[in-house]
Amino acid sequence: MATTHDTKSAALPEYDPQAIEARWQAVWRAQDAFATPTPPTDGSSDEYSRWIYIKASAPFTSGNIHMGHVRSYAIGDAYARFCRARGDAVLFAFGWDAFGLPAELSARDRDLTPTEWVRRCAEVMSGQLNRLGFSFGWERTFTSSEPNMYRWSQWLFLTLLKAGLIYRGTGTVDWCPTCHTTLATIQVENGTCWRCHGPVELVERPEWFLRISAYVEENDRRAAELKHWDDVALGSQREVLGRLDGVECDLSGTDDSGEMLTAFTPHAEGLAEARFVLMSPRHAELGRWTTKPGLAAELEEMRQGGWDRAAREAEAVPVLDSGHTVHAPAGGEPLPVLISPLVDSRFGPTAVLGIPARDRTDAVIARRFGLGAHDTERAARGDSGATTPARSRPAVRYRARDFSVSRQRAWGTPIPIVYCEACGTVPVPVEHLPVILPVDLKPTGPGNPLAQDPTFFETTCPACDGPARRETDTLDCHFDALWLWIPACVPASERERPLEEILALPDLRSWLPSERLVAGSDSGNFMFDQRITTKALRDIGPLAFLADGEPFAGALMHEMVIRDGRKMSKHLGNVVEPDALVEEVGADTVRLAVLYAARPQRSLNWSESSVAHCHRFLGALWIFAQRTMAVDPADLPSSAGEPPKLMTDHLRRKLASWSENGAVRIADALTQLEMHAAVRDLMRLFERIGDFEKRAVAKRGQLSREDHEAILDALAVLVYWLDPFAPHLAAELAAAGLDRTPHPHRDLQTA
Repeated sequence: MATTHDTKSAALPEYDPQAIEARWQAVWRAQDAFATPTPPTDGSSDEYSRWIYIKASAPFTSGNIHMGHVRSYAIGDAYARFCRARGDAVLFAFGWDAFGLPAELSARDRDLTPTEWVRRCAEVMSGQLNRLGFSFGWERTFTSSEPNMYRWSQWLFLTLLKAGLIYRGTGTVDWCPTCHTTLATIQVENGTCWRCHGPVELVERPEWFLRISAYVEENDRRAAELKHWDDVALGSQREVLGRLDGVECDLSGTDDSGEMLTAFTPHAEGLAEARFVLMSPRHAELGRWTTKPGLAAELEEMRQGGWDRAAREAEAVPVLDSGHTVHAPAGGEPLPVLISPLVDSRFGPTAVLGIPARDRTDAVIARRFGLGAHDTERAARGDSGATTPARSRPAVRYRARDFSVSRQRAWGTPIPIVYCEACGTVPVPVEHLPVILPVDLKPTGPGNPLAQDPTFFETTCPACDGPARRETDTLDCHFDALWLWIPACVPASERERPLEEILALPDLRSWLPSERLVAGSDSGNFMFDQRITTKALRDIGPLAFLADGEPFAGALMHEMVIRDGRKMSKHLGNVVEPDALVEEVGADTVRLAVLYAARPQRSLNWSESSVAHCHRFLGALWIFAQRTMAVDPADLPSSAGEPPKLMTDHLRRKLASWSENGAVRIADALTQLEMHAAVRDLMRLFERIGDFEKRAVAKRGQLSREDHEAILDALAVLVYWLDPFAPHLAAELAAAGLDRTPHPHRDLQTA
């Protein structure tokens, strides 16, 4: 960029991001700059335009922050800073998701207690996040493994149990024989355990289940009302639902017992081609169709035996013949009723028509049982003496299903249940919460040490005071995630209260629903189940003020950060360490680069060129701003009275227009969380400022006083809008004299 004062550039300070960033982070800490405002409790008005809760993902205490965290929090932080600047009260905080198998195994590998491992991880990761300058309200942070916090999970368990939404059942679960624990569906990746990468089996065992089926249809229906959810977030909800549209029909048994079986198919046009009915072993009416001698023992053997999860749709999956038949829906030969867990993963706990001509898995089953040789034409005519063809009706099935929330590991929330020989299964009274994990818990190998610790499992029955045994399974960390979006809304000073009182605090009515959730694209299951839990607590009472039962008014799901086209992984050797990058180029460059490189909804293929480009931009801005501020406008000639051929007022008007339009575009992009577009508009505005200077100097040989003031005004706008993306440099330049625009976008509320 041209300037008439290049001779002064040698005396200007160099851009030193590490020094600038350390200085401003210290200032922000001293000022408690990002503390969460307290909502008024007396009904009075307040100074804020809106109360906005920006929900950031709760990171696992895994040891270090990775680039996926940086991307997620850079998006949320830019939006939080933007909202604060336009006059909103902002809650931007998170908690540590500290329970779970990864933390337990990491602690075991280091010969630490999980408590100590979590503490160390939180300390290291907090330092990393602070060095990146994220504006979290740290006073709202919490750790899910602290007794005062995991009592939330225990209270929620008891509350949902009382409402019939938690139940004890026997079901097909994913079991890792290496880790000796049940896994949630999202913890199984291509048939392997997410932790040890060993093969996962399907087994039947007694577990505690969350009854999400009670709210699946409402989650489906209300998805159309989620106006501020991006396409990726909405798509994740559809994927979790696994909605299947088709038809169902009531089929009568052929034994004249009067029994009816409702069977579903997504192939409405293929009813005449049905060859069998396949029932889930979790079907509510299974008992009516399993009266064949010896079948109960076969079912039990199937449940206990376990099978390779990867073989769900292969020859090896168990399929049992019930011995019963039903009349075919379109007439023809009777259809045998078979039983297999294949149904659950595809349609839920229901019964479906097997149509080999339309479905590959059905064809495998038909071949195994010799059911593929029907005369289709004869069956369609219904001339085999069968009853009148059954009427079909439109129907919907969902793959989303009740799932197990209990795990056979020690590092998790103790399930508040005791087993008494006299009283049976007894919930722990709410007033006795929390049920505490042993303080010195130190897993040393496979299995659950709680089951071998009499000091933990020996207790007295709350109902009869007799001897009893505690439940030694713990709650999966997925269950903790059901409420992890709420505690940040509660001041730390109020967290000792009973949960019923906490959920009645006026703070929650100010902050909820969360105005925006920012999370990774792998968070769809968590969001889905959080939506279900909110609806349950709405109907039970504590969250009745959320009439639509939605915890998040808006949601953005960003894709992962990859490198060389592959997911970043230590074993692949393609990990980028945020600490090393911050040390090399500074936090502002790192933040800017992850925002600049791609839309949130696209995978960010990490490239050093994006880092270099953003670093050059910040360095060029620093040099240009320093050179400009080093000039005393009084030393420059005024353009007043100049001849028309030298006038640059039309260029100044154009620069002002560029600044105004740039501000509108950046504000609009920020509102939509299109951070990449906002950064590009910011860089474009800087180019416009340089273009103005070049053209003004070319026209009259040097800048006039008015030209210089126009550049300062445009730079002030640029610096103001830089703050959400590179806050340290923006604060440094604003403090040096480029804070000339008093809240320029408070008038852009509807941008």
